[in-house]
Amino acid sequence: MRRTTWLVVLAALTVTGGAMTAPALSQSKVVKIGDLGSKVGVFEGYGKYQTMFMQMAVEELNAKGGVLGHKIEMISEDDETKPAPAVRKAEKLILQDDVKLIVGAVSSGATMAVMDVTKKHKTIHWNAVSCAEFMRTTKFHKQYFSNQPDSRMQANGLARYIVDKMGKKVYIFYTDYAMGQSDGRQFKTAVEKLGGEVVGVAGAPLDTKDFSPWFGAINQANPDVLFVAFAGTDSLRLMTQLHSFGMTKKYKLAGIDCFLLQQDLPAIAEPMEGFVQLAHYSPYNPDRGMQAFNDRFKKKFGVEGNIMAGAYDGVLFWAAAAEKAKSFDADKVAAVLEGMCLDNTHIGKQCIRKEDHQVVMDMHLYQVKGGKNLPIARLEGKDTIGEPMVGKDPVEGFTWEIKKKN
Repeated sequence: MRRTTWLVVLAALTVTGGAMTAPALSQSKVVKIGDLGSKVGVFEGYGKYQTMFMQMAVEELNAKGGVLGHKIEMISEDDETKPAPAVRKAEKLILQDDVKLIVGAVSSGATMAVMDVTKKHKTIHWNAVSCAEFMRTTKFHKQYFSNQPDSRMQANGLARYIVDKMGKKVYIFYTDYAMGQSDGRQFKTAVEKLGGEVVGVAGAPLDTKDFSPWFGAINQANPDVLFVAFAGTDSLRLMTQLHSFGMTKKYKLAGIDCFLLQQDLPAIAEPMEGFVQLAHYSPYNPDRGMQAFNDRFKKKFGVEGNIMAGAYDGVLFWAAAAEKAKSFDADKVAAVLEGMCLDNTHIGKQCIRKEDHQVVMDMHLYQVKGGKNLPIARLEGKDTIGEPMVGKDPVEGFTWEIKKKN
């Protein structure tokens, strides 16, 4: 396992006119935060960018004096995209490293496992990418917060566009573990509620190498739209294989926000052409705030930003709440975070809903054109977030049964 400690040290403070350009930080006062994500494997791209965005936030905060006079030190751990290693690393970050914030994990299964750890040890936990619906319902706890649109929010935002603009007959193909199952359930529910018809559903195991055994059933169902809920290298393989079978031309395609990162699109621009997804960020959104944020990120790392920018926000929210609480105590910080708004996030203003600690944010529908995610519609956060369901079973009454229309 690789363990990386990011000690973000201020450059020498420039002294002009007898005043320093930033507050001095005591070298003896350090507060640690944890970066827990997939550093290798199917989701390694997401973990890599989570680290980069957190590093950017830490450096910016330290340049302004840190938090409560403490320099921030970030400790990164690989969750191996599995619940058991994620739990071990979370325990290590909290009990050995004494972190006051954990951002992660990447996969929904690993994140839900880590939620048990952060609940047990009362540690602020920020989710920036996992989207299973259980995290703000049955798994929710006081120290957990998220600015990742979960599967219910994505379904509320994307299903209507699919039914109104793309076609009413939808086939749902998902990765058969927590994230994909959640997305499949929520999209099936939303499509049917809007009068669309789900003509088939299927799940493929995580890290599937050959998807062709499922293509026959998709072709037999003959949908207008193929909705796909995969991520990382699974998505790359799936789109390449769908294209080689002529299915990217035969069907309209749509998918979840984390289906592929912007960095992956140019390599498979032709298979992804016309693909529609909902997301909170794209470097090709003309919004001035997004462009300014992306310019800063690109100047630092030499690449465009992506949806993992939510990890940057998590660090800023935690730091602002600690300053207001005048403490790193998790209960005090959590109390401040409830209902808190920040204006300087990667997409401008974000506010945390008190009831389920979910960030209410405006999002966009994007369509891939020439290897770029370009905005085609804007969605209000209040229209996609749905009602709070803390403690309620989000799958109660759900069935995978195909309801055929006459």
